[in-house]
Amino acid sequence: MDMIKKAFLGLLISISPIVEASSSVGVVGATSESVYKETSNRSTSLPNIGYQGDHFYLQLPEVGYRFLPRQSAQNVSVGISYEGLSFDPSDSSNADIQQLDERDPSIMAFASYQFGILSTKVAQDISGKHDGYYAQVGVGYPIPIGSWRIIPSLSYRHMDSKMSNHLFGISESESIRTGNAIAAYDSGAISQIKYGVRAIYPLTPNANLILGISQTKFDDDILKSPIVEDNTVTAGSVGFIFSF
Repeated sequence: MDMIKKAFLGLLISISPIVEASSSVGVVGATSESVYKETSNRSTSLPNIGYQGDHFYLQLPEVGYRFLPRQSAQNVSVGISYEGLSFDPSDSSNADIQQLDERDPSIMAFASYQFGILSTKVAQDISGKHDGYYAQVGVGYPIPIGSWRIIPSLSYRHMDSKMSNHLFGISESESIRTGNAIAAYDSGAISQIKYGVRAIYPLTPNANLILGISQTKFDDDILKSPIVEDNTVTAGSVGFIFSF
């Protein structure tokens, strides 16, 4: 799976501050474009399980600990998250790309700080997939419109060269495997801006319908990779979450 998993997991994390319950279960589905060459849109659905204690929380794909109580105006958290940004070359119809190594998901240790609508986060790979890190800052604000809650959001992420190269670089051995049809390439650090909107509608006091659409734009440097054909990804999602 590729960028679709990233879009999907991002939605799961975003549910936590929206559904004000200690526990939740549900299912979320998403569809997303891909930045990789000759790779079709992908769709997936996965269960959502969440628990919100005063300090400890589980909100797939994150598990973490808050140093201050949950409802504090500001907070510092640490934890572990599953970073779903990945690529399976077999998803591409390009015969040369199909010979490349998979870009596997990674496990990241993170520290985050939140103050009102502003959040910051730094995460480091601890799974040995790329040994890279990213730093992120974002804002999001809920706006009530009738029974709906509309949450526009904006975030900026800087990805270091190790993480970027894992996703978009080509090693010498991979290039040789393709008969040099795909040139070796070292990807430098890159950044991305993501903006989107989520809409939450209460079907019952304990059930919510959640809709989302987002667009992620990587900087132009990503287009230097021989396996990338676009630097913009649009994703959509829908979920049903039951809280108790």
